[in-house]
Amino acid sequence: MSIDRTQQITATSLPELHQEMTKRTDKSSAQHASSSSHARACTRVSLSNQVSDLQSDTTQDINYSRLESIKSALAAGELPIDTDKISQSLVQEMFQLS
Repeated sequence: MSIDRTQQITATSLPELHQEMTKRTDKSSAQHASSSSHARACTRVSLSNQVSDLQSDTTQDINYSRLESIKSALAAGELPIDTDKISQSLVQEMFQLS
């Protein structure tokens, strides 16, 4: 395999690179703002009953007191971590996916 042509590498200073990226970002932001303002004027969204029910769900699936105890144990470095159990679970999950 041979390379017929290569581009010459030029040195670029960090401020020049930053200015170029800022220009590109500003142009992109301006284009996105104009298109999104048009989209807002023409778009209507309504949520299904299921989504509304999920948003108003008051059941607590998370045990917040247990979560706080785990967080504090992690912060204190007192949470025992069973790496064998973690690795066995990962391997078992890998075999179930294939």
